[in-house]
Amino acid sequence: MRHPPADLTPPTIAALGAALAEARQARIVGTQSLALRTPPPPPNALVISTAALTECQIEPLDLIARVEAGVRLAELRERLAAHGLAWPVERLEPGGTVGGLIASGRGSAVRAADAPARRWILGATVVLASGEAIQVGGATVKFSAGYGLTHATWGSGGQLGALAAVTLRLRHAVAADAACADARPQLAHVLASPHEVRADELAAGWRDPDWETVAAGLPRVVSGDGHRALVGCPDRIAAEAVVAAIRSRGGWAEIDRPPAESPPRSDAWQPLLDALDPEGRLV
Repeated sequence: MRHPPADLTPPTIAALGAALAEARQARIVGTQSLALRTPPPPPNALVISTAALTECQIEPLDLIARVEAGVRLAELRERLAAHGLAWPVERLEPGGTVGGLIASGRGSAVRAADAPARRWILGATVVLASGEAIQVGGATVKFSAGYGLTHATWGSGGQLGALAAVTLRLRHAVAADAACADARPQLAHVLASPHEVRADELAAGWRDPDWETVAAGLPRVVSGDGHRALVGCPDRIAAEAVVAAIRSRGGWAEIDRPPAESPPRSDAWQPLLDALDPEGRLV
């Protein structure tokens, strides 16, 4: 089941900052489309949603978009398509928001030529646990001071701060763009499976014959850049075998566990966490 409904859904970035400043502990969420795959927040944590932050400003001539974290991915695609533009990042799971895709780290480039996906983020507004909003990155690649911190938000799970808004790098849409993951019929078969294996960092040379060896006959959906995949498995034994086979070939894989089975989160940016949230208030 999903986490409890958000206690707060601040309508502005300033209100988001005020809520964080008052909270003893806080969990930042979006539409909670990945709630089944993340551990629940501590019982006393305030659950704060960014779903009301939906401003979206597209600048077609500059090939950038300034987007608040609660903008849904489907809406962003539609608005960009009207200008003949694309933000070439997709998520294999359906639905979700721009902020959720970035914070979860589950985005992939829609084509191999667009990889890595995180390069399509130029800047961000991050609200720290103290309630202070800071600007990182910039509106262009050349002038993106603080670019490293921008990219550190990728996969941070909201523990560095609440990702409130981002500046996205765009490109012109082309006919060869991969179909949106939401529309892939095979995704429904994967999500209907009792167990899902999530794979990442797959070698560029992976092809269908490799998948037939690793996950013969199992439903799967693969990202446009070929580096990420979801595989549906009929039972845990099959899922563990797929994980082992992918890892043996140099990829990363794990079973997407329900929250009760989730292992403790390992923090890849502990020095950054200590600097931005020394009291550990973001959980």
